[in-house]
Amino acid sequence: MFNKKIVVADNERVLVFKAKQLVNVLQPGEHKLRGFGDMPELKTYDIGDLYFAEENTVRWFNKYPLLAEHIAHFHVTEQQTGLLYLDDQLKGIVTPGCHLYLWREAGDIRLDTFDIANNLVVDEATLTAIKKVGANSAQKLIRSSRTQAIIPVKELTVPMEQAALLYVDGKYVRQLGAGRYGFWQFQHDIVVKTIDLRHQLLEVSGQEILSKDRVSLRINLNANVRVFDAELALMSTEKVMDYVYNQLQLALREAVGVKTLDDLLLDKLYVNETVKELVVEPLKQVGVELMSVGMKDIILPGDMKAILNQVVEAQKAAEANVIKRREETAATRSLHNTAKMMENNPTLMRLKELESLEKVAEKIENLTVYGGLEGLMNGVVKIA
Repeated sequence: MFNKKIVVADNERVLVFKAKQLVNVLQPGEHKLRGFGDMPELKTYDIGDLYFAEENTVRWFNKYPLLAEHIAHFHVTEQQTGLLYLDDQLKGIVTPGCHLYLWREAGDIRLDTFDIANNLVVDEATLTAIKKVGANSAQKLIRSSRTQAIIPVKELTVPMEQAALLYVDGKYVRQLGAGRYGFWQFQHDIVVKTIDLRHQLLEVSGQEILSKDRVSLRINLNANVRVFDAELALMSTEKVMDYVYNQLQLALREAVGVKTLDDLLLDKLYVNETVKELVVEPLKQVGVELMSVGMKDIILPGDMKAILNQVVEAQKAAEANVIKRREETAATRSLHNTAKMMENNPTLMRLKELESLEKVAEKIENLTVYGGLEGLMNGVVKIA
């Protein structure tokens, strides 16, 4: 015989088993158990935990209608996922194929399901709710024991200056513009590839190239490029900018290899124009536009630089000698013309004599004159 008083708290429920069979569910309050035989087995549960999880849950729920009065059953199919709410507060994300057994008295329970077989997009409101409570994590993932813990939602933000391509299970789906996106990842492999649509400056630096006359040159090249077709660019090559760099590198080698050093130094626009002509079409085929290209500088080897400096020095010296001779010839011609004029003009001759006398007098402190002015002139300036 047994006689026992049981007090059940507001947040508790007690399952009473007799002969291993469920016979009652005790509600909050005071209860007296009396009878003959063995004392019934009691199992106390905290409904604040929300989930009813026992090894025999499925069998108990199907066997005892009494249990269904206190526990709600929810099932998410393999092609669905769900958001579980308690009193309008998101508790977590339910994985596909999951069965939930929840205490009805825990609060207002709601399960919103989503068909992930036909639509993987997570709408803005749902994405905001998931992000707000941090449900996009293993801690907030409500799953069956056979389901691996994964990040349920693939979330990303595409900036204004970028474009993105969406791939599902290896298949291209569509291009994404600027904005925030979310996609269900259950049973699917979601991959998003992004690419920058802004102008990008590439520098092909330090290229060792042999010119036509076998001079080793180091050339730096700058190029301004822009992706105008994101879909074509990402589907044509894995690394777009690496492809552009290689095309510029090959074009630079081809342009320099057919010209001598003198030709390159003489026509500096040749490299720019030739490289642009060679790469414009290949880049356009992968969705990239070449805006501009320019040779930054040409670096010569040390010995070649010394030789080139000697050549330049010799050229400048020759030019200076030519100028000197030209000026000497002009001066002689001027003296000849002056002499011809004075030959036939005695007055001009006398003025020239006075000018010479003035220059001589500037350098003499004292001058003694004998024979008058005529003697001075004849003694200082004599003309045959």
